[in-house]
Amino acid sequence: MKMNKSLCALAVVSALTLSACNTTNDQAAAESAAAAQHNAALVNSFKNVIDRTGSPDYMRDYDFDEHQRFNPFFDLGAWHGHLLPDNKDSMGGFPGTALLTEEYINFMATNFDRLTVFKEGKKVDFAMEVYSLPGSLVQVLTADGVKVEMHLRFATNRTSLVETKIDTDSELTLVWDGQLIEGSHAAEGVQQSDKSVSETYPEYDRKIAATDNGLKVTFGKVRSTWDLLTSGESEYQVNKTIKADTKVDGLSFTSTAKIDSDTTFYTTYTHVLTADENLAEQAKIKAVLADPLSYQEQSDKRWEQYLTLGLTNKSATEEQARVAVKSIETLNGNWRGAAGAMKHDSVTPSVTARWFSGNQTWPWDTWKQAYAMAHFNPEVAKENIRAMFAYQIQADDKVRPYDAGYVPDLLAYNLSPERGGDGGNWNERNTKPSLASWAVMEVYNTTQDKAWLEEMYPQLVAYHDWWLRNRDHNGNGIPEYGAAVDKAHNTPDGQLLFTATINGKETQLQGIEKYNSLIASGEYDNIEIPAQTAASWESGRDDAAVFGFIDEDQLKKYVEDGGSRKDWEVQFAENRDESGQLIGYSLLQESVDQASYMYSDNKYLAEMADLLGKPADAAEFRQKSADIASYINTCMFDEKSGYYYDIRIEETEMDNGCAGKPIVERGKGPEGWSPLFNGAATQEQADIVIKTMLNKDEFNTFVPLGTASQQSPAFGADIYWRGRVWVDQFYFGVRGMEQYGYHDQAVELANKFFQNADGLVEDGPIRENYNPLNGAQQGAPNFSWSAAHLYMLYNEFFAEQKTEK
Repeated sequence: MKMNKSLCALAVVSALTLSACNTTNDQAAAESAAAAQHNAALVNSFKNVIDRTGSPDYMRDYDFDEHQRFNPFFDLGAWHGHLLPDNKDSMGGFPGTALLTEEYINFMATNFDRLTVFKEGKKVDFAMEVYSLPGSLVQVLTADGVKVEMHLRFATNRTSLVETKIDTDSELTLVWDGQLIEGSHAAEGVQQSDKSVSETYPEYDRKIAATDNGLKVTFGKVRSTWDLLTSGESEYQVNKTIKADTKVDGLSFTSTAKIDSDTTFYTTYTHVLTADENLAEQAKIKAVLADPLSYQEQSDKRWEQYLTLGLTNKSATEEQARVAVKSIETLNGNWRGAAGAMKHDSVTPSVTARWFSGNQTWPWDTWKQAYAMAHFNPEVAKENIRAMFAYQIQADDKVRPYDAGYVPDLLAYNLSPERGGDGGNWNERNTKPSLASWAVMEVYNTTQDKAWLEEMYPQLVAYHDWWLRNRDHNGNGIPEYGAAVDKAHNTPDGQLLFTATINGKETQLQGIEKYNSLIASGEYDNIEIPAQTAASWESGRDDAAVFGFIDEDQLKKYVEDGGSRKDWEVQFAENRDESGQLIGYSLLQESVDQASYMYSDNKYLAEMADLLGKPADAAEFRQKSADIASYINTCMFDEKSGYYYDIRIEETEMDNGCAGKPIVERGKGPEGWSPLFNGAATQEQADIVIKTMLNKDEFNTFVPLGTASQQSPAFGADIYWRGRVWVDQFYFGVRGMEQYGYHDQAVELANKFFQNADGLVEDGPIRENYNPLNGAQQGAPNFSWSAAHLYMLYNEFFAEQKTEK
């Protein structure tokens, strides 16, 4: 399928000036009508891109990895989602409903507001057709003399809308029913919970009540930190334009109405989290039910525009275009409207994942999501970035004023206890790599919104300066990954916390001097230090080998083969301000990927400074960028193995100005192609690195460019960041290859990924990562940053000719 679209057609659909097409008014009107027809057809050509069917039996109906195993349809930032029926028992309704309970997804019912039709006292036996489209769910039920068509879209960021059309040759009785789910949780291959929802959460106190136009479900206050959070004010509401008689029996209900001719009616489903939201939404619900056709049209046009703006690659195959649409659906489905502590709309990692649903937002994810969404949903891309910077630390911050400019690692619906909330997910132990300027600049490139740059520039500079002030221990302009001052890392008086197992006995210890002394002695069985975990989180690559992570059996083999356990030990330095106050910790290790990100951070800041009329700033950032590139190529490239590595920071700087030597012994990882992605590598060094990337014994596996070379001592095909293929690192790799003249090879690897990643070109959800040796799906389903990078691959790697960014 070709995606040929003229600039004129795109201009009409995107509401650009018709004068660009040089047509008469009549011609313009004709073209506008043709474009609208074309765009509607475009949407209709992408049926069932993601399997939206399912009938959950449990509030948490888990897959093998404790993620919800169904893929509900969410849109417009809403806090509830719907499924299509997967059996005749669930037809007539949209199963679920999936509710986002502040920070977690939980199903409310197997069936709720399910329509059953009776003719002459007998239940009508329908044949059922169901399918999803970008932006809607469709259900068609047919029987002799009766046809029911149901079309679900989202009307607001709290309300979905269903149009139900019934064609009939006789009088019908319509019965809707529903029952709140009592199955607590179950997972594939795991014994289901013996406790019901009511027993597990007695304070949930779910109640159904009839209302003038339908019914509502109210929920009690639950503060179960790791699985269910409600305010005591949240409600699920059903409103209909057809009058029905509703009877409630405990956790179930039935509603009845009669019709004697063809009838069309509308139903809204609303999930609000607080009383204030409830009050504000009531006027919106009335407006939707008063003029449902306009809301349907708005939804359709919105999705037509997403696809028109997003599907611009004329050379893509049908499969590649479907993956692009799947990416667009995934990112828009993970979009959450502002709520709780979140001050702006945001995009979460995965609405169906165990730890990523609700309103949980990370900077690392945000930069990538915004980069992709800038091409089809730029306003949400902006809001997602604003959401992160809304909590950028200020100099007058009550918790960590010494971290001014810092962007916390995880924001959520609920603030942390330190900030006056009761949330467990909010995390300020670390930040994430400095790719913010990269994302902000891409939003500008697609929108040409100079005010956007003016808004973001000072915040980006503050973030940039924080890295140099709080994470550059040796002051050479190359920041390290590290850990913030935090109760998880240190005592109240600033002593570093760690746990050591010595002669089989585990002991809690404190103090950086004691830690370094124990490391130097080697007299321990095992050491666990929370700051190491935070530093790896700060890299975005949680348990990567380069940060000293290796399985026990792998380490044993490494030592048996002549290596030393010391090769895998990490050391830390305390960072202090001019007054001597502790302001954080740095790994005594300069990371090549972070150096490369800082190289491009300076490059993009220089571009912004030019556009904003700040020549002195631009010159300073360009000089920093050049200095970092020189350092990377001088200090972080190992000539013998032909690859880039992190380097240890030694007590004394080397004669060539390097902080230390490359850490070759921990093996090769995707950090080695980061200088190519960011453009810091020399052509000669890039040529050598790309040979390793294309080597089938290293990274060119069944699904290529995993997170560790097969030759790495810590490689494992099913290990989180030491083997699995993450789509962001894959994209960084092929993008780097392309930038250094290896476009054909990059496209070859991109095609290989699309062909071999399980379920990708079918109707399976986009996964967090994939097995490099067999392509098996791994990690969270419906994963945003995977979707973002898959969209980028579609957008950049199947073109007839290379497009430079």
